[in-house]
Formats: sequence, C-alpha cells, structure tokens
Amino acid sequence: MKSFLNNFFIISIIYFIISMVISQLTPYHYGNPWFSTKIEFLENNITLNHNTYFFGSSLVYRQIDTQLFDSTFNSISNEKLSSFNLGAPSLFNPESYYLFENFLNSPLSKNAKYCFIELTEVNLIKDSRMHLEKTSYWQNYSDLLFVGKSIYSNNQLSQKQKGKAYLNYSVSYLENLLHLGHFRAQILHSNYYNKKYVGINNDGYFPLDYEYETTENEIIKNDFHARNQRFLENPKYLNTIKLKILNSYNNISKNYDQINLNRILDLIQKTKQKGINLIFILSPRMGGQKLINLSKQISEINIIDMCNPQNHDLFYFNENSFDQGHFNSKGAESYSKIFATEFEKKVRTHNNVYNQ
Repeated sequence: MKSFLNNFFIISIIYFIISMVISQLTPYHYGNPWFSTKIEFLENNITLNHNTYFFGSSLVYRQIDTQLFDSTFNSISNEKLSSFNLGAPSLFNPESYYLFENFLNSPLSKNAKYCFIELTEVNLIKDSRMHLEKTSYWQNYSDLLFVGKSIYSNNQLSQKQKGKAYLNYSVSYLENLLHLGHFRAQILHSNYYNKKYVGINNDGYFPLDYEYETTENEIIKNDFHARNQRFLENPKYLNTIKLKILNSYNNISKNYDQINLNRILDLIQKTKQKGINLIFILSPRMGGQKLINLSKQISEINIIDMCNPQNHDLFYFNENSFDQGHFNSKGAESYSKIFATEFEKKVRTHNNVYNQ
C-alpha cells in the first residue's frame, strides 16, 4: 500500500510538471478556435497595421462589419480607423477579459488606439458547457477569485445556485490546471482552426446568414435553419423583448454587479496606461435590468449604448434579423454604420480625452 501511494505521488508530481510545461508552451488563446485563428492571421499579416479591435460574443462576430464601420467613420472624421473583429461565439466575461488582457500584453496591441469589448454579466457555466476545452482553457486563479466574489455578491442567486456555480468554476479550473480533456479536438479535426473564421473579407466579421448559405457542415446548417425557423414562427418575440428592455430603462437602480464594475474600471485604467482607449458596447437585445444598471455606472467616454429601443428602434425589426438574438446581413450593415456614427460623435465630443 505504501509503495502504491509513493508511486501515485511521484506520477502525480510528474503529471503536474508536464501540465505546467504544456501551459507555458501553448498560446493563451489555443482553446478558442475562432479567436485563435484570428490571432494567428494577424500575427502572419503584421503589415496590416490595425489600430482598432473588437472583442465579444457572436453579437460582435456576426454583427460588426469592420469594413463598413471603418468606411462610415472615416468618411465623417479626420481620424482614420483600420479595424479588426476579434469576436467569437459565446465569448462572455471573464473569458473575454482574459483574452483582452493577454492581447493587451502582446505585440499585436502596439498600434492599437481603440478597443471595444461587449458588456456582459459574469457568465455562469451551465452544466451543458462543463468538461469542454473552451470552458476550461482560460481558467486561472485570478479569474476564479473574481468570479467567486461576483457570485457571492449576487443577491438574485439562491445558496444552492451559488454553490453550483462555485463548483462548476472550481472543477473547470482544475481541468485547466491539469489539462484534462484538452487537445483532443485539435488532434482529431484537421480544420479545428478553420481559416473561414477570419471572415469573408479577412477582417474577422462573418454574418450568420452567409455561413448558413455556404457551409457544407450539415450539423451547422441544421442548427442555423432551426434557429431561423423558430424566429420566423414567433414574429412577436422582438416586440416583447423591446418592451421588456424599455421597462428596464424606465427602472434604473443601483442594483448592479459591483465586482464586475471594479474589473471594468481596472481594465479601463490598464488600457489607458498603454495609450489605448477602451470602450464597452451594450449590444442590442442584450439589456437585462442589472446589465443596463451597470452600464450607467461606466463613464460616458467608455460606453456606447446600442441597446435602448428609444434611440435605436431599428434594431428590433424582424426584417433585420436572422434569429431571436442576431441580425441578418441587412441588419448588420445598418448596425455597423449606425455604430460608427455614434462612435464618431463620441470621439468628436471627447476628442481631448481620447488624444491625451
């Protein structure tokens, strides 16, 4: 028995050391194939000299056409932007914070002047997302503490829900520490880092309807078709969402995640020290009460609200939508142009601050 325990201890130490070596040798973004493919593209095309980057979920990846954003902004401003969309499906915080902070410390950020991050609540890991590389690859002790504090302060969660959230994050952290379940997809699938993720125009933007029309993957095609059909069968859904969001704007309160706000303010400060302006995006249709409350706590030079139907009713039209949460190409075109116009107004208003 003693010999078995000694052998187990020695093997465990060796495994842990190997895991640490692997962690040092792999790029910080390896577990997110969409983001990783885009970073590799940028590293292989350093002459592009982008000065503006977008981070966020599919609401960024599928909806911000950087070519339209740039051309619209550049046509009405003395500044000239060259943007790249680093959005990826299901990229919420703190994963988005993790990727942004690592990007900030990489050579790719040296020419950056503006960075945009989608504003989201702290993501609680669902059981269906457990034991996946994308869920665990970015987990680290610092973010584990951040999430723990956020969960603890969330008065909308029961003790049972908090316990479950703690457990899911702790297990995912250990899986990353020991690389449990990692690298399988990269080994089995030669196109894991698929070049199509960089988008039609190699700018990181990839609209949903275009992928639906062109994909040869039947699983993706069937999923997109089902999402589109559910939306078409429920034409009143967007109006319901719009009314709910309008109600939230009429009931602004101090009920928001202070832990998330502290992290946001810290990110803004870190980015400023690098000479980069960080702006958070409140995306259309994403306005829960606490998130809208949170957005009001961020300095106006660091937030653009594209969610409020009173200002952007167009974003709640069925004809601009692919599914319940996303625009089609027509909607993304309008959104990209309007977003650029809103940003130009902000730059013009706060020009001295942005150019310090």
